Amino acid sequence: MTDIMNLLREVSKAKGDFVFVPRAVRKKADASLKRGIDCILATQVIVNGHRTAWAQQHDVLTLRPTSARNYEMPSVSAAESAGVAMFLMNIPKPSREVVTAVHAACAWFEKTKMTDFAYRFVAGQGRLLVAAPGNGPLWPRYAEIGSDRPLFGDRDKTVHDTVDEISMERRNGYAWFNSTAQQALDRYVTWKKIHPLDRVR
Repeated sequence: MTDIMNLLREVSKAKGDFVFVPRAVRKKADASLKRGIDCILATQVIVNGHRTAWAQQHDVLTLRPTSARNYEMPSVSAAESAGVAMFLMNIPKPSREVVTAVHAACAWFEKTKMTDFAYRFVAGQGRLLVAAPGNGPLWPRYAEIGSDRPLFGDRDKTVHDTVDEISMERRNGYAWFNSTAQQALDRYVTWKKIHPLDRVR
C-alpha cells in the first residue's frame, strides 16, 4: 500500500515520468493520497491509550487488525510497520498527527527489538531462534497486541509461543524474524531532530 501511495504522490506532484499528467488527475491523486494517510493514522494499533505500530493486514470495514492466511494472525507486525513509518517520515511537511504516529511507532520498535539472537538453520531441526551474542536486533514477524510477545502460526490455524512448536514446513518457509525495523530506526535518528515530539504536544 505504501508503494501505491508513493505512486500517488509522484503523480500528484507531476514528478519524473508523470509530468504529462493533467491537473485534474493530479488533484484526484493528491486527494487519494491524503485519504490514504488518514487511513494509516486510523489503523495504528492503540493499546491502553498509547499508539504502537500496525498490523500486517487490517479489516477493510472495521480497520482492526485481522488474519489472512491460516498462519497469519491478528497482531502487530514490525516489518510492515517499518515500511509505513518510513513512508510517513518521507512526508515533507508532516502534520502533528503524522509526527505523533512516527514517534510512537519508533518507540515500539525500540521496545520490542531482540538482541543477541539469530534466526538460522540448525542441523536436523530447521530454522530456529538461537543465542548469538552481538547479533541483532531482530523483531518477530508477529507480536501479540497488548503483551508484545512473539506469536507463531501454523497451517492448521493454531497459534504458538515459540517457533520450534510449529511444523517444519512453516518454520523453514516463512520469515518469522526480520531486521526491517532497523531501517526505520536508522532514518528516525535524523528525522526526530527535525520533528521533535515536544513540538506536537
